[in-house]
Formats: sequence, structure tokens, C-alpha cells
Amino acid sequence: MIKLLTALVSVLCLLPIVAQDILPLVLPETPKPNYGVPVPEQVTGLVVDVNIGFNAGVPGVSVTDGYSVVKTDEAGAYTLTPNPNAVFVYITRPSGYDVKGPWYQPVSAEVNFTLDMAENEAEYTFINVSDTHTSNDPVSTAGLSAFVREVNGLMPPPRFVINSGDLINLSKTLSDRPETGDAFFRNYVGIMNNLTMPHYHVAGDHTDSSYRLDEFPRGDHRSGKPQYWEFLGPNFFSFEYGQIHFMSIDSSYHLGKRQLHGREYPTLEIQPMHTAWMKDDMAKRSEGTHVVTASETDLVEQCPGFQEMAATYDVRFQMTGDIHVVSEKHHEVPYRTAGALAGCWWNPKCNQLCPDLRPQGYLIYHVTGDKMEAFYKGLGQRVAITSHVVGAAWNGSVVVEAHLVQPEDGEGLQLSLDGETWVDMAETSRPFYRAVFRQTVDTTTLPDGLHQLHVRSALSKETRTQDVVVVNGGTSAGIPTDATLSFSTAAHSNRKANPPAGTVQVLFNGATVGELTPGATKDYAFTIPSGRLEKANTVRFQFETERDGMYMSSPTLTVAGEPVHDIRDSAVNAIKRAHWGDEAVRWGGFVVGESDLLETPFIRKQDVFCFVIGTK
Repeated sequence: MIKLLTALVSVLCLLPIVAQDILPLVLPETPKPNYGVPVPEQVTGLVVDVNIGFNAGVPGVSVTDGYSVVKTDEAGAYTLTPNPNAVFVYITRPSGYDVKGPWYQPVSAEVNFTLDMAENEAEYTFINVSDTHTSNDPVSTAGLSAFVREVNGLMPPPRFVINSGDLINLSKTLSDRPETGDAFFRNYVGIMNNLTMPHYHVAGDHTDSSYRLDEFPRGDHRSGKPQYWEFLGPNFFSFEYGQIHFMSIDSSYHLGKRQLHGREYPTLEIQPMHTAWMKDDMAKRSEGTHVVTASETDLVEQCPGFQEMAATYDVRFQMTGDIHVVSEKHHEVPYRTAGALAGCWWNPKCNQLCPDLRPQGYLIYHVTGDKMEAFYKGLGQRVAITSHVVGAAWNGSVVVEAHLVQPEDGEGLQLSLDGETWVDMAETSRPFYRAVFRQTVDTTTLPDGLHQLHVRSALSKETRTQDVVVVNGGTSAGIPTDATLSFSTAAHSNRKANPPAGTVQVLFNGATVGELTPGATKDYAFTIPSGRLEKANTVRFQFETERDGMYMSSPTLTVAGEPVHDIRDSAVNAIKRAHWGDEAVRWGGFVVGESDLLETPFIRKQDVFCFVIGTK
């Protein structure tokens, strides 16, 4: 296993990429829509159990055309009145069964489906990957191939994979040629078909294609979808596994209503015909199941009435993607975003890091009954520091936690703060797929300032390194003049302003230096007396109102005329600069506080900011 994953790490360096790095394309024939053929007035059919015989129907299975849902009767028969816009008839995989043959077929007067008994689903794992952005670039196809090999090597095997958006890398404006879409889909689907388990896919704005745009023009809610249909099937569907009713929701529509920079971009709001299908599908889920959705972004933002749906139909969780960071929301309808497998395939200067400095990777979920838990795994990485982000503030006694995925016999983790002296970490647990290790660090033995934390496998020597800031205080910066802390709560280039609702105290090294005005969007500058300046400094915000929060620009501490930036902010800006150029450093900022304000590729959640004087 170590040799295999070490080889995957070398694949991710991608210089040079060789043919063996890219899996062969597996492209079996898939059901296609019957373009131009009138939709029949009724569709009838049977859903049968292959183990019992063709006449042994399976009752209570949902069958749909993507607009309405019916259930099979006691004999496994159904009758469906299809919508005139329907292109497929398909079923919801019921818990305890696998579908033999296609789970979707083109609309016709008679459509039958066959099921086979599945293994126990009381406990299982699955993969949530997102933002694969596959194209003709060999970097993307080699990376996707590495992902498939890695997932196939997990033991026990995951039951299925869900990709929650941006499967391929087409333009959102439908400006790419249909031939480009065909090539991108062939690469994505052909490589993913090497997975040894089923895989499901969320359609979205980078997946929409100009293919058959003359038949499904802008303004038609199906515009941009035919190429997805031909490779992957319906773009709204559900399946059940154990006690969970999973739903794949497409939020991208080309209605000709959203013009940006002289080009038409998709409207990102679920349309009425699909909210009606969602309610019907949720209402007809199997008894004893609850709902988990998969979509590109938060459906609270993009689906009218979603919170009411969630309350009515027991929607407990959302799996999302799109923003290339790992982020969680715990209120309203909770969600977790899945980072990005792509990282930045297209820009090697970004070192395959996501905008939140996580490695390119994916989430691994473990389900027991109706409970779900997950961890993020870097592609090709077995070692991860899980307790602290880049630039975390350390003081007093600090517990470092890390994990090791699929450890070998006798393999453990070691910690170092100088890269030379290594201490064995203590193994504390063995949750699914990994061993968890901890080590307590007495930061009072370290000087205030910037330090590097190293964690490595004692066997393979795979190492993760992370900057941290020791801020115990008492080490004067030796600056004779006052400093200025400045930032803004005004609108940023890619996000409307969202100031705090109540009063906010600004704390510099734990002491109040000023306060923010409720509801105000403005620039702030606070004087920091020279006597309060330490070698390492922190800025925090104390909100008066519960669950309050705000967007803010990157804070700057100006000392003796020189700007000093938060350590994590500086690291993120280096990735933004590498990806989008110098101008990108001004884009976005931070979400601060306990509200559920959205993160984006340019806006990160953070509550403590660290400024080390003498480190730019």
C-alpha cells in the first residue's frame, strides 16, 4: 500500500506525464433520448427482482420522468403520465437492491427495470468528490486517473462515489464547441468508468454544453443538458442506500436572463417544474429514510422554498461543491463542501492547492444507520495535520492531532518543530480508514513568532509541514511608534457587503482597541499604541449579538510605515496571485463570526488573525 500511494504522489507531480498515468477510457453504450419522437400519453412497465423471476414484481419502487413520481403496485407495475418535455423514464434505486442493466431509459410506451438483491447496507462508506474539472489537459486526466486508482484501493471498498459538481471544464456561457464538450465528457466518463463501484454525478454550470442548442435553445429549461444526458443520463434523480434517500439536484439553467460582461451566464435558481419534482420525490421516498441532497451549492440559496421542504420531508444534510474549499454550515439545512479534486489542474504555480490551502482531494463518508461522518483526504496523501490551519495561533499547552490513512502494521506518526528532532505521537483511535494520533506541545518553551510544525510517517517518511504562530506574549516588538490596524466591511469585488448586526469589539492581543458600528459598511483604522506591540500579535472580534457575523477585507497592521499581514492571509494570497495575477490579492476577504455567511474561493472563514512583526 505504501509503495502504491508513494507512486501516486509522484504522479501528482505530473512532470512528465506518461501514458501509463492515464487510465484507458471505458465507454459502453448508454441509453439516449429519442430526440424528435413525440412523448407517449402514458408509460407503463414492471420493476422485477431477477432472483425470483420476471413475473415477480417489486412493490413500492419510485418511477419518474423527472417531473412527477409514481410508485409500483404490489405486482411491481406502474403507470406514469409523462410530461411533454420528458426525455427519460427512470427509477430510484431502493435500499437493499442494485439495478441490473440501465436505471434510466428513453421515454417510450413501455419501460421495464430489473433489480438484484444487494449486500447489507446498515454500515458503509462512500466518496464525495467535487470539482474534477476534467478536460483534454493531461494534467486533469492523470489526476482523475490517480483518484480512481486510489479509491479502488481503499479497503473495504466504498459502496459508491458522488461527484457534486463541475465534472468537466466547459465554459459557463455555452461558448465551447460541441466537439469540445464531447471530448471532455469522454475523458471524464471514460476514466470514472474504471471505478469498481457505482458513481453518481451532479450536473452543473461547467458541465453544460452547446450541443443541440438549436433543439434546446436558451429559454428552454433543458438547454445545455443533452450532452450530459447522453453520457450520464437524467440531471435530476435520486437513489436510496440504507436509511438515506440521496438526491442529485441541478441548479444551472440557460434562460437568457443573466448577462455579465456582454455574455449570457446561467441562472442559478431551481425552476418550478423541478421544485415540484423534488417535493414529489421526497414525499415518495421509502418509509424510514431521510433525505441528503447533492448539489453544486447551498440549496437554501438556490432553491425557492427549500427550508420548508427540508422541514416537511426530513432533509438533514447537503453535500455541495463548486467553491473549491472545505466548508461547513450547521444552521438552517446543514451542508459540507467537498473541496476540489482539481485543485488548480490548469495552473502548476498553485502547487495543486485549493484556495483555502488544502490539497486537492475529496471527502470520505462513513454511514452507520442514519448517522454520517466524514474526513477530507488529500489526493495521493496519507498523512494530514487535522487540528490546526496554516497560521494558527498557539499559546500555552496545545494538542496537535493528525491522521494516517490505511496505516501499515506498526506504522505511526512523528512530530517535529525543527525538522530534525522527532517525537513519536500517541495513537488515540482507529476510525474508518485511518489511525488518529495526538501529541501535546508546551508552547511556553518556544519563542514567540513563526514556527513550522512537521508531522511524518515513521515508516514511509511522508511529511506534512504547516506554519503556526506562538503568541504567549511578553516579547516586545521594540517598535517606538504607534501602529495602525486597518480593514473594511464595505462591499468587496465579488461579494455584496454584509456588516455586523450588532456592536463588535475589536480585540488586539486580548485588549479592546475599538468597536465596529452595527449595520455600517465602512473603512476602519484603529491606532495600536507602541507599548502593546508584541513580536507576535492577535486580532479577534467579540460580537455582542448571538450568531452575528460579517464579511471583511484582509486586515493590515501597518508598523513603522510597513504593512504586516496575517500569516494565513499571506499564504492564501500567494495562491490567488499565482492563479489570477496580482489584482486577485484585492478580491474577497474573510467571513468572521458565527453566522452562516457563505464562503467562496476568495472568502474564507477565520476568527483569529496573527501578525508577526519582522515577517512580511
